[in-house]
Amino acid sequence: MTARTWRATVALTTTGAVAATLTVAVSLATPETAAAVTCKPTPTLLSRTPKVQTLAGGATARIWDTGPTPSNPQASLRIVAVRVPASSAANPRVRAAANLRTSHTPSTYLSTTKSPVVMVNGGVFNPTIGALPDLPQVTGGWLRKIRSTHDPAIVVAKDGRSFPGRVWITGSVSASGHGYKAVTGLNWQSLSGSGLNLYTPSWGNARRPYGTVDVVVAGGKVVAVRTGTARGQAVKSGQTILTATGTAGTWLASLRTGTAMSVSYRAATDAGFPVYEAVGRGARFLNAGVKNGGTCGSRDELLRPRTAIGWTKSGDLLFVTVSGRATVDGVRYGGATIHQMADYMQKLGSYDATNLDGGGSTTMLARTTTGSVIRMDRSMSEWQRAVPNVFSAG
Repeated sequence: MTARTWRATVALTTTGAVAATLTVAVSLATPETAAAVTCKPTPTLLSRTPKVQTLAGGATARIWDTGPTPSNPQASLRIVAVRVPASSAANPRVRAAANLRTSHTPSTYLSTTKSPVVMVNGGVFNPTIGALPDLPQVTGGWLRKIRSTHDPAIVVAKDGRSFPGRVWITGSVSASGHGYKAVTGLNWQSLSGSGLNLYTPSWGNARRPYGTVDVVVAGGKVVAVRTGTARGQAVKSGQTILTATGTAGTWLASLRTGTAMSVSYRAATDAGFPVYEAVGRGARFLNAGVKNGGTCGSRDELLRPRTAIGWTKSGDLLFVTVSGRATVDGVRYGGATIHQMADYMQKLGSYDATNLDGGGSTTMLARTTTGSVIRMDRSMSEWQRAVPNVFSAG
């Protein structure tokens, strides 16, 4: 990992090849909102001396904990910050379930590999449709879910560089004798853009969105054209299903079984390096040292568990969770507001910082120097939510 000092647009083929052209892009910091002065005050817990614990891979955990506060459950707070130095061999990685409709607990992800030294839950997802991630997902150089809109994501390079940037898809589908159309969505939860939407086995064994017609491509040619109730079927191994509405849908409807097809797409980013992995992120708490505390509206001012990732100016990576410590009648109280989380990330030394999923998803696991796994945000015995992806170091 190294410090991020420049940014460019880089394209990556689905097989991992990097496009030759880099386009420099400027990223402007988002100023603090005028409403910030009316936000709830940030607790001063970080001014206390933390408990320090050395972890595997050269990582260090600092823990601030109020302990029980019976008279004021909302004041009961636990902040954990794990710092992974830029020199560590534990590079950031996105780990995900086998398909987009499957989820596991963070402990389950951790049990499949011994390399992570710290792991937190990943991006926001929709539990009502099989835990489908709301935003892009790329793992091991393989595009799983992405669209042409420039969506926010933590972008990771194969060599371990990472950045809270944006990712999007670019590509096209050509048909012999029929020209070509642009690709505007891959395994998206709804038909995206005015071009072609592609679905692959990464979608999972479930019905999916469909347009005017479904064209099934395998072995470089059209093997089926589906209309009516035949549309929306799950994608089998070796297949790519093309679907669209409007002009693109009419173009697909003109194709016939046996037509030679070429499907090509890649990921682009403003992160300044090729995309090897990506996970959807939330709001930027810090952008090049400038704090963005959000608004003080009702949603941003909710005290709830939060998970965040920060980057120091020297390139160290910070994994941070803020959790409530009080339980009243079985309900957890406490946590941080968006504004408070931005304050915490800045005080912890972040130069850039971003939000991940929070609430019941917030989980932090770490590996000690002896190899044992501990939960840092809460007790290991407490419930963990199954999530579609996680973000780890190592």
